[in-house]
Amino acid sequence: MLKSTKNTGIYLLMILIAVLQLFPLYWLVVSAFKDNSEIIGGVVWALPTEWRFSNFSEAWVSAKVNQYFFNSVSVTLITLFCVLLFASMMAYALTRMRFKYNGLILFILLMGVMVPIHATLIPLFMILKNLGILSSRLSIILPYIAVNLPIGVYMLSAFLRSMPKELEEAAFIDGCGVIKSFFKVVLPLLKPPLASVAIFVFLAVWNELLMAATFIQKESLRTLPLGLMNFSGQYSISWGPLAAAMVISTLPILLAYVLFSDQMEKSFTAGAILK
Repeated sequence: MLKSTKNTGIYLLMILIAVLQLFPLYWLVVSAFKDNSEIIGGVVWALPTEWRFSNFSEAWVSAKVNQYFFNSVSVTLITLFCVLLFASMMAYALTRMRFKYNGLILFILLMGVMVPIHATLIPLFMILKNLGILSSRLSIILPYIAVNLPIGVYMLSAFLRSMPKELEEAAFIDGCGVIKSFFKVVLPLLKPPLASVAIFVFLAVWNELLMAATFIQKESLRTLPLGLMNFSGQYSISWGPLAAAMVISTLPILLAYVLFSDQMEKSFTAGAILK
């Protein structure tokens, strides 16, 4: 009886936490279909009296969310591909190949995790300006890669240390070189930690605002967070289209979690299984 009461209390607590977590998302989606009077003066959790799908078309076309969305997608995908490729190759080299100062190189690389982004803005601004790529896609793609690469190397290195070397030795016996062994044997086994790194990098880049606001001056190159910030200034009265734009920016995050959630769960146990 006591155990049943305890389980009921745990379930109620979990339900309460779930409601608190999901209510802001529910409020955002419902607000995207309301007009200003309902959002400001109506009941927060009430459904709209009239579903205004025009809010999405207004946000997508009139407020140029389509342009900001494309910019965010292109920047995020390029950054994601480069980080996953470079981080996996660097982690493999630093954990599997023994050479002088490889431990020191890994330590220096991981020190980048401890450097706050705010401390790098002015030096990066001057470097990008001198290179002549300020206010271009490269001006945020390169810093995004540099910022996210250390954590990617750290996570993948921890996984590679637990992976048995016999798999690669068998590949070497079969005639595979280092590069072929990496792409044919090691990389497929890195899917779970790569999924974790991918979600981490995706969320960091998709929601990043500070660097985009500092390095991007052209309106045509604004990413979604930067575009939404200016959207609220230009369209401060149209809360419905603003909520619709925020729903559009949230959908890729939900989609990424749905696609990679299974791989993330596997990554938490894959290291222990390999040991």
